[in-house]
Amino acid sequence: MTRARVRLVLVVAGIVPLVLALGFATKVLVMLSHDRDGRSSFTDGEYLAAAGEFSSNGSLNWFESWVSAFDEGAARHADGDLAGALVLYEKALADVPRKQECSVRINASLAHESLGDAAAEDSNTDEATAQYQAGIDVLAEGGCPTDAGDQEQTDDAAAVDERLREKLEQQSEQSDKPDKNGQQDPQDGQQDDGPTPEERRQQRKERRLEERNDDAIEEQQEYDDSNIDRDFSQYHW
Repeated sequence: MTRARVRLVLVVAGIVPLVLALGFATKVLVMLSHDRDGRSSFTDGEYLAAAGEFSSNGSLNWFESWVSAFDEGAARHADGDLAGALVLYEKALADVPRKQECSVRINASLAHESLGDAAAEDSNTDEATAQYQAGIDVLAEGGCPTDAGDQEQTDDAAAVDERLREKLEQQSEQSDKPDKNGQQDPQDGQQDDGPTPEERRQQRKERRLEERNDDAIEEQQEYDDSNIDRDFSQYHW
């Protein structure tokens, strides 16, 4: 192999790592740009724009793909797209590190709580109950109310869990009511005060009538008994 040939191989071999390094650096710069713009839009209340910026990092962040899903989910959550946020939180949970897991789970629980509140306002007790229970479950699956990785997160998770349980109990009490309008059976709560004065007078009349009837029957029976052996032929004309 000639010296020129060796030089060419060395040059090419040196360019490949340089290109890869430049490509990686460019990717990192683009990621940082999307992240910066997304956070700026989020701070300004432009949540859909923020979601778009965070979403753009989904295909770029190979090592921490959960970050873009979580950030986009938070932006959609803030914009009111709770169902869309929950899908993204679920995606983030697929590979989030244990240390950050409860951050995702707390947000997911809050989304379920908001959905439950909306259902409760519409008097949809079943849906509200299901959403509150889902919020409790997503926290419990990560052990967040008791150990979220640090004390602040644990306290936050415990507070959300307690609030959800209180709302769940309220829905249970609501479903136990006789009907949603708060109406009671007409006979419920009525006190039996006995017959009215008019009813008592009528009862006395009926008793007197019964007594007279009994007396008349008794007198008739006595009369019949006294005439059993009498000959009534004399009265025939």
